[in-house]
Amino acid sequence: MSLNFQKRSQSGWPDYMTGFVLVGGTSQRMGQPKASLLLDGEKMLHRQIRLLRTVARRVVVVGGPADYLDRFDAPVVPDEVPGRGPLAGIYTALLKSRTEFNIVLGCDLPFVNGRMLAFLAGRAMNSRGDVTVPCSRDGRPQPLCAVYRRRALYAVRTRLALGANKISGFFPMVHCNAIPWREVAGAGFTPSVFDNMNTPEEYEFARKRIETYVAASG
Repeated sequence: MSLNFQKRSQSGWPDYMTGFVLVGGTSQRMGQPKASLLLDGEKMLHRQIRLLRTVARRVVVVGGPADYLDRFDAPVVPDEVPGRGPLAGIYTALLKSRTEFNIVLGCDLPFVNGRMLAFLAGRAMNSRGDVTVPCSRDGRPQPLCAVYRRRALYAVRTRLALGANKISGFFPMVHCNAIPWREVAGAGFTPSVFDNMNTPEEYEFARKRIETYVAASG
């Protein structure tokens, strides 16, 4: 399938893209649920749902309790395989999906924006990849900001059945469209776009950086 994603976006996002926010995990190092962290007055979960809705008509929250949601009308589904980390979250997303393309976003990525999601969605829809995943400046794939086709479900299920939890472990089993950093940077993104928050110190850094940016922009 080859589509002109940018032209289609002008008249509304296609129905074959679903957005999934992964909120599972114990957040032990953070000491509190990452989905409830506030950045510029907005909970991370609400922020990620809002961003995903710029590229997907339907957004689903995977792995969190229903009481996370108090502003956004988005269904919440539990992990199908509890305690197996983000790979199980992706498995749940593909299992519950009604669409061919599925954009997955972690709840601890404070610098991903709508432009990045549109970039990924466009690359995914115009490639034959089962997975479209960007790479950071150090060359590592970023699987919690990536697009998965539903047909990757079997490979993910196989890895889980083998007791493996590493997300990228199933990439060799499918057609993986890895976007090198030079192309990500060439599209105008900075290295911090994939920074995440695992500790209170990282959260404080992100909070101050975003508040400084908002103040400068205002």
